[in-house]
Amino acid sequence: MLDLMAQGHSNRSIARHLVVTERAVEKHAAAIFMKFDLSPTESDNRRVKAVLTYLTGDGT
Repeated sequence: MLDLMAQGHSNRSIARHLVVTERAVEKHAAAIFMKFDLSPTESDNRRVKAVLTYLTGDGT
């Protein structure tokens, strides 16, 4: 899913690609944010930070 996030896909588009519901994508994204300890903030985009964390290997 992170690869689709990195490509800029919306939750709806990710759901279509993975043949799951949008709610399933939302739940999975929330789990990713929790795993990478990315709390919501006013100034940061958690989707971008999650992808960057994954790509740099800091989230494993």
